[in-house]
Amino acid sequence: MITRELAFFLGGIIILIFIIIGLLLKMKARKIIIGCAFIAYLSIVASITLFPILLDEKVEYFGDITWYNYIPFSTIYDTLRYGINTTAILQIFGNICISVPYGIFIMVFLKNKKWWKLLIFALLLTVSIEFIQFLIGTIIDNMYRTVDIDDVILNLLGTYIGYGIYKILPKSIKNSLVKN
Repeated sequence: MITRELAFFLGGIIILIFIIIGLLLKMKARKIIIGCAFIAYLSIVASITLFPILLDEKVEYFGDITWYNYIPFSTIYDTLRYGINTTAILQIFGNICISVPYGIFIMVFLKNKKWWKLLIFALLLTVSIEFIQFLIGTIIDNMYRTVDIDDVILNLLGTYIGYGIYKILPKSIKNSLVKN
């Protein structure tokens, strides 16, 4: 089994490299801190969505349950059919909440803040996660994660909630985040 500590280890190395490059390029401390926070956030997302990678335990699916879902809202419906429980909270609200910071970060980084640019970045992140889950599962011949279009939908929703939060932030906070 490959544990989630790998995501944190790699994230730490990338943060260190980013700090060194930032100092060499004489970036302002604010930019370095925001960049490090973004890398740390992505490391947390990777640790939640990709790890642990089960090399020695085969995941078995039974009945009509599969490791993929390409039908929008199918998993959301199936999850909510039994009411709001721990699984529903983790599956639905977890997918939304995990991507809220991404919407805020992208708005901080974008110079020309358009909703469609945010959509492109949101799709890049969430589709990449689903593709990497599929790729890892295929490579290790063990679909340890479910590849699900509903995760993409919920992550997009979370990203746009982050966008909304950014939009209602006071101008002074926004200016301090994006100032050169």
